[in-house]
Amino acid sequence: MKAVHRRSSGAGSRPRTGERAQLRIDALAAGGAGVGRIAGEVVFVPATAPGDLVEVELDRSARPARGRLLRVVEPSADRVAPPCRFADTCGGCDWMHVRLEAQQAAHEQILRQAIARATSLAEADLPPIRVHPAPLPLGYRSRARLFARAERAEVRVGYRAPRTHAVVAVDRCLVLGDAIAPLSGELPGVLRGAVGEGDVLISHGASGRPVVEIQWRGQLPPAAWKLLDERTARGEWAGARVTLDGAREAASFGDPRTTILGADGVPLLLPPGGFGQPSEEGAAVLARRAAELAHLDSTRQPHLVELFAGSGTLSVLLARGAPRPAAAASPAEAAAPGLASFTAVELSPEAVACLRQNLAARGLAGKVIEADADQHPLPARADVVVLDPPRGGAPGAARAIAASGARVVVYVSCDPATLARDLGVILRGGFEITDIEAVELFPQTSHIESIVRLSRARRSAR
Repeated sequence: MKAVHRRSSGAGSRPRTGERAQLRIDALAAGGAGVGRIAGEVVFVPATAPGDLVEVELDRSARPARGRLLRVVEPSADRVAPPCRFADTCGGCDWMHVRLEAQQAAHEQILRQAIARATSLAEADLPPIRVHPAPLPLGYRSRARLFARAERAEVRVGYRAPRTHAVVAVDRCLVLGDAIAPLSGELPGVLRGAVGEGDVLISHGASGRPVVEIQWRGQLPPAAWKLLDERTARGEWAGARVTLDGAREAASFGDPRTTILGADGVPLLLPPGGFGQPSEEGAAVLARRAAELAHLDSTRQPHLVELFAGSGTLSVLLARGAPRPAAAASPAEAAAPGLASFTAVELSPEAVACLRQNLAARGLAGKVIEADADQHPLPARADVVVLDPPRGGAPGAARAIAASGARVVVYVSCDPATLARDLGVILRGGFEITDIEAVELFPQTSHIESIVRLSRARRSAR
């Protein structure tokens, strides 16, 4: 019989790879796994909750060591029964077994530790983290990425299994909103007879109807094209677009552009397959807080620059008060604009087109530049910089900000590690962190969306 090692006793030699052991989970780590220790050695165990006593099969060839959960010996008070029947096999919601309050606490701690480590600041020296709870714990997503794979004559549609490329078929996903939730059950029939595999992006389109974006590696049968055409012609879907691997152009049906409700309550247009937050309600909280934090307490009207502007999720609030051309502005607006200028930088041509259209639809003005925001030089007169980069962060923009004369920076991030790396660069340019906030845009998961505000320290003001 194999020896069982318990953290509480600290007994025994270090277990071999494949050996069973028991340990207590102390916390949750970035990436979703629980963290415990055996004889002082850190072990990451997925699918666990803080406080769980678990039995695992150890793999010490990984660094840090990994544990495959065999059973929960003593469940903690933070462990709950997942409401979804796919929770154990689907890789979409890695924290659905964790109490919501514990999820929020873990997000806060992961964010705080990441910033402290990368910036050499003590955790106690960081400002308190304000957490914005999710308006809805389930049914919150207005967009999602599904995976599809043809197997014989059938097509499986769902999510990737944890740490594999296998597709777990899901006929009803509990975190999807009512408008798009049925699609995971409908799409296998639409794609029946296909050969290959692909990604399927589903979202809201015109009038709240679904939009389907298919990126397929293989072949689609004539019946699939016909069904896509029929779905949009009958108005069941607002639109669909198919991009076949190797094809020069995508095939479109209806209007395949995504439409969400902007933070200002006005519809916001996104390009097919373009970036957008998963929750309209959560995105509105994020945009409102970013705009409020971008405020500069000064008698001088600031020049505001937004980097990685996308289609304007933040821009529609940030650009308010920017001066419009004299011919378009009322006398009051021309006399007292809230901003000296607004400039947005975005690389994607499709997103730039939507950004300009979204600003125009609201009567907002500003300069929109199509360029790589991580390499584009900051205007010398920039007072406030707001950036919302992709998961890889913005190392080039961070260096430019550190060397600039900007006085306030608002950094929106979906990855604590790259956020913390870039903050270290900005802080060395003479800034200090004034606010840290976490927005629960991805409840039931380990993903963290955050906002950090920095201001130039008085002694470093230029």
